[in-house]
Amino acid sequence: MLKFAKSVIDSFLGKKRRLDEVDEDDHSNDDQHDSGIDAKKPKVNLVHRVKVFHLPEREVGPVRKYFQKLGYNRVKKAPQWNFCYITVDSEEEARKCLEVVKSCVFKKKQLTAEYVVESEQSHRERFQRQENKKKGKKDNDTPQGDENDTRTPAEKLADQVTPLWREPYEVQLKKKNRKGLQQLMSLKKDIARLRDVRQEYQRAWAFDKGALPCEVLDPIGSPLLEGYRTKCEFTIGKNLDGEPSVGFLLGLYRNGITTVLEPDQTLNVPETAKKIAKAMNDYVKRSDLPVYDRVEKTGCWRTVMCKTQSTGDVLVLIQLRDTDISKERLAEEKQNLVRFWQEESGIPITTLVFQVWNDVFNGVTDRAPLENLIGDGYIYENLLGCRFRLSALSFFQVNTAATELLYAKCAEWCNIDPTKKTTLLDLCCGTGTIGITMAKSVDRVVGIELIPEAIVDAKENAKLNNLENVTYYAAKVEDKIDVVRGERNEDVVAVLDPPRNGVHANVIRAIREAEHINRVVYISCDAEQAYNNFLGLCRPESNRFKGLPFKPNRAVSIDLFPHTKHCELMIEFVRIHPEEAGKTNESAEQSTTTKTEEQSTTTE
Repeated sequence: MLKFAKSVIDSFLGKKRRLDEVDEDDHSNDDQHDSGIDAKKPKVNLVHRVKVFHLPEREVGPVRKYFQKLGYNRVKKAPQWNFCYITVDSEEEARKCLEVVKSCVFKKKQLTAEYVVESEQSHRERFQRQENKKKGKKDNDTPQGDENDTRTPAEKLADQVTPLWREPYEVQLKKKNRKGLQQLMSLKKDIARLRDVRQEYQRAWAFDKGALPCEVLDPIGSPLLEGYRTKCEFTIGKNLDGEPSVGFLLGLYRNGITTVLEPDQTLNVPETAKKIAKAMNDYVKRSDLPVYDRVEKTGCWRTVMCKTQSTGDVLVLIQLRDTDISKERLAEEKQNLVRFWQEESGIPITTLVFQVWNDVFNGVTDRAPLENLIGDGYIYENLLGCRFRLSALSFFQVNTAATELLYAKCAEWCNIDPTKKTTLLDLCCGTGTIGITMAKSVDRVVGIELIPEAIVDAKENAKLNNLENVTYYAAKVEDKIDVVRGERNEDVVAVLDPPRNGVHANVIRAIREAEHINRVVYISCDAEQAYNNFLGLCRPESNRFKGLPFKPNRAVSIDLFPHTKHCELMIEFVRIHPEEAGKTNESAEQSTTTKTEEQSTTTE
């Protein structure tokens, strides 16, 4: 394939040039490129891009907006890059783009650019190699677009949506548990490697014998292995035959894949959601409005999202682009949708929500208003004997049966001493699910959440369950964490269930400095991304990290997402107090001696 890509570029430029092998660890070599433009086009599909240099790192949004104002909407930039790519349709547009960029100054820096060209097939394969490396695959793994790929379309979709589907569930569970163990082992090693530690007793646990820093319970599997997802978001596009289709992309869009396949055989999608996708598929096929084209950024029908709860309530959200249709036609289409879902679909839905979205981002968004066409926009779910109100955009775990196991285990860990009062500090509480399910087993619950709309839902959910020992605050965690002050006969337990990438370091520092919090139960859906939070809780005191540190006490993996690579890891952290410095000062000295030995072995 590299020889083929080389011949394409050579014929395009009219002379020999070397194609460098991509180094996925160095984004500065992310492309094979050349600045030559004046050459013949071969009869091969090519990807034309302009690589822009001297951009600041992290400034992803501002960079995209800057070039969008100049008329370029296909801009690719990663946070760690000091460059970006602008994709255009032809050599002529590339030449014009080069001239435009040469006159641009961004953040007081003069921009420069060069022309990047490669075959469409080579472009897809390069990005597939990058994705394979991220997923731990070998470079010779079969790429999505390879002509030697013998998988059926259904198998390709299964590999995309449920990549572990070929393996027995017991094997899946072992793999997921192993990932959690790796993060715990890394935590122990990294704490042991720290230098200039003021108080050695604060990390003596990192030198205990054994690889793991704490007790690790057997992983807990999901009661349901198929059809467990209560929320599904489907793309509206075209299938392999070029016909309108509602389902999932057959691969990654970044790899140039736009084909959409119906979810008929997708393991984690429930039957009701499959029926909704098929019904919408039939509706779109009959519609005179075209489906949205991700490449051309034209068309109307974009996304269908549904929530199918165990209560039988069903929410359907339909997203449409209205740039090319009149207000009168849009109003007519809303009436058509209402008539279809009420009279023709055969699916009893509780509420139908409509969203107009004209931006390039694909998927349901909170940046555009929602309109209720049927019902009031709410559905309800039951969890551990509690009732919760859900809206289209509110977060709720997608596997209700497994979530009950997760929250029950969390409640078990939070009930520490029956002779003391227990206050549950529900940090990043969202709509209040954790605190509400535990409210009857603790003395009081205090929830803190940055998003005001989520707090409104949390208060409503507390009313639904007739709870009077629950208080909520719409604020930053670090600003309100002191509303609870631990009293002599009171245990304060903090539960932290943040987004996938964890919380800001300010939240971790606030928890450490809150002396009344002696125990933290951290629920992570991606322990690798949340790892810095673990490290921040456990590292010994310093100028930056004040307050006595914590150490892991026990951990367990709980699987909410069978057949995928995701899993919840719940870790209980306990505060380290001076009286735990060891039986004698000798223990601290021994840990210091052991540290050198541990560091030498952990580098192997």
